[in-house]
Amino acid sequence: MSFLRPELQARLHTWREPLAWGGLALAGAVLIVEGYAGLAPLSFLLGLLCTATGLGLLLPALRRVRLAAETPAEGVVVIDEARIAYLGPRGGGFVDLPSVARVEIVSRPHIPPASAHAWIITTDAGERLTIPLGAQGADGLLDALSPLPGIDFDAGVAAVLSRRPGRAVVWRKAG
Repeated sequence: MSFLRPELQARLHTWREPLAWGGLALAGAVLIVEGYAGLAPLSFLLGLLCTATGLGLLLPALRRVRLAAETPAEGVVVIDEARIAYLGPRGGGFVDLPSVARVEIVSRPHIPPASAHAWIITTDAGERLTIPLGAQGADGLLDALSPLPGIDFDAGVAAVLSRRPGRAVVWRKAG
């Protein structure tokens, strides 16, 4: 039995990771203050470590939450080492990370919410893989695409939050 409404439970479940890292950063800040005031260097250093870890992991967690769709979409994303595969009822395919030439996020808020935003991954050969943000396993794309040098997930977050139709280039291969 829960004392929280189901909507609040769902919201807390979505934000559980950022809340945990924010709590770690806050606990570290308390240890820093107590260690400094009480001249306890071990507590001070532990506080610095906790605060740095919490803040360092808070930003990627916030990106994951903002790039996650609130409504599920069709299809499944499977990530196996450097290969991203999308299996959907109307299409799909796979791309290998070394052959990726461009990564975009397309916003189409006029379309039903389940497919309002999508990743578009274009290869060197010009093939495109379109993955809805709400597809099962799509939250793993941030970790899979993070090795691309200079990738700008903040541009994707801005595109999703803007609620306007358009494309945001998250990454483009140099040259």
